[in-house]
Order: sequence, then C-alpha cells, then structure tokens
Amino acid sequence: MVDAYGMKLSKGELLEHVSSMSQLAGARVFEYIEGKAAGLKAVEINAGLGLAFTVFLDRGMDIADAYYKGIPIAWKSKVGPIGPEYFENQGHQWLRTFYGGLLTTCGLIQVGEPCEDRGVYHGLHGRISHTPAEKYWIDEYWDGDEYVIKVTGKMREAILYGENLTLTREIKCIFGQKKIFIRDVVENEGYDESPFMILYHVNQPFPIVSENSRFYSSATDVMPQQEWADDFALISKPIHGYRYQTFVHTMPKDRDKVFMAVINDELKLGVYIGYDPKALPVGNEWKMLGQQDYVVAMEPSNTFNVGIAESRKQGWLPALKEKEKAEINLEIGVLEGDTEIEAFKKLL
Repeated sequence: MVDAYGMKLSKGELLEHVSSMSQLAGARVFEYIEGKAAGLKAVEINAGLGLAFTVFLDRGMDIADAYYKGIPIAWKSKVGPIGPEYFENQGHQWLRTFYGGLLTTCGLIQVGEPCEDRGVYHGLHGRISHTPAEKYWIDEYWDGDEYVIKVTGKMREAILYGENLTLTREIKCIFGQKKIFIRDVVENEGYDESPFMILYHVNQPFPIVSENSRFYSSATDVMPQQEWADDFALISKPIHGYRYQTFVHTMPKDRDKVFMAVINDELKLGVYIGYDPKALPVGNEWKMLGQQDYVVAMEPSNTFNVGIAESRKQGWLPALKEKEKAEINLEIGVLEGDTEIEAFKKLL
C-alpha cells in the first residue's frame, strides 16, 4: 500500500486519482543561468510528502539543496552554487567552491589536509566533488506499490601514467518516504594498485542545528582532534571567533549498520545517516558554530582525515587492487516527532 497524504492506497487506487505521477513526485533536469553557477546542470527531485532535494550533475553528483516540509536540512555556505570550472586545487582553496549542501563527496585519491605525495600535489579533500558526470540517467518506475525515483551517473578520476578510478553513483528515493539511499561503486579500471580515499560530508544547518540540538552517535569512543575541542554532542548558539572542532567516532565493527544524527529536541526534528562501519570505519564529525558559518557535519570515511601523504606514512592508506571494486551504501533520513526519535535512539 502507498501512504498518500494520510490515505492508504494501492498503486491502482492511487493512479485512479491522478493523470500523472509528476503531480505528486518526480524529477526534472535544469541548468543554472547566472553568476558562477551558469551552465551548471542539476536534477530537482520531489520525493513527495515533504522531502525535496537537488543533485548537482556537474559536481560529483553531490546533493545540494534539501528540504523537508519547507525546513532546510542541507547547509549552504556563503559561496553559493558554483560550476566545476572554478575549482582551485591549491592549499585550502577548495573552500572557495565548497557549497556544502546535504552531501559533498571528498576523494577519491585525497581526503584531508593539502600535501605532496610522491611528486604530486593534492589540495584539501581532492577533486571528485568538482568532477562532472560523464553519463547520467534518470528513472521513475513502480516497484510493486512503491514509486521509485532514481538518478544514476558515473564520474572518472584519472591521470596519464597514474590512477584510473570511476565512481558510479545511484541516488534513490521512494514516494512518501523521508529517506535518501545512496549506492556508490568505486572501481579501479587501471592495471596497478591505486590509493582510494573517500569521505561523505553530510552537512546540517539551522534550524536542525541550534542551541536546542545535540549530536548522536553509535560510537563506542569519541576522540577530539584539537586541544580546544569540547563535548562532541554539545551545540551552542553562534559564537563570535569560534574555531572549528573535529572529532573521530570509533564505531563498533561487529554491526552491519551504525548511525549518526543531529536532532533538535525542541522542534522534534532531526537528520540521521546510517552506513556499514566495515565499508566506512572512521566516523568524523565537524562542528563549526561561528556567526554565519554555523554548521555541523556527519562525515563517515574509509580513512582518517589527514591527507594521502600522512596516511601513507602511517600505514593507513586504503587502496584498490587492479580491477577491484568497492561498494558503499549510505542512508540519509529525517526523524520527525517523539516516537520516531525515541525509536531511533534505541538503534544507536
């Protein structure tokens, strides 16, 4: 049965009420036409019953804007939407085109601090979030009584005499559900072993983030990464001169799924992520509570957020053998009301 605006209907019964499912849910491709975003291709997705989001086809198929019942669930940085041609790979200049959004992907060779590794310079967080999809397609179809909306595409990170990695991404939602499912397959199409670093930067804004909110985690241990860092779960009002804080969450490896969440206890509203800790063993958290720059991010990764050079030095550097594939599944969902929030906390 389909839950449609409080009515439980079969697929057949629902279709008797509408001449096109686009009245209730669907996807459309569009292109920005002004400023630094001019020419940037994207897909706007309406999942129905309150969830809507945008996928940047030309920016690693990352998820940009996202709303639930008109409430923002994706942080937008002050730089605004920007085309991939403005990417700067020096130092921390990646931040000049860091839109934020619901999801920014970091990798595929480099995650973390700028560095030089074996004669190659790598800027902050790598290149994949500025890589356009080579091929993409959009599908809407019925799977039993579920109406599925799906966007799939492929990005490539390659260099002559070096790596040849592809990221095939599938973003899927189901009409009436408050969830987004992301399935990534990274393949080494080369004939030599290649470094493979990936981090999912899931960014939460006001009002999900406020002094009435807390950060929740399945972690068995949480380690601050700066001497000035305080409680990982504590969220305050915006503070002048705030210095960002990061934390590493050690997740239990004997579980098939672990969780992070930011929940506003006063609004009874939150956003969570769920994933396999064997695929993404490092749970990072970014807390930036400054004036204007006010955001908290959940950042699961397959490695520590220190850069390729330090990862190689410490023996932490993940790699894919020739023709090897890695599959990663990420679930992003909305929690609404006491019942859903309390049920979620029992899963931690």
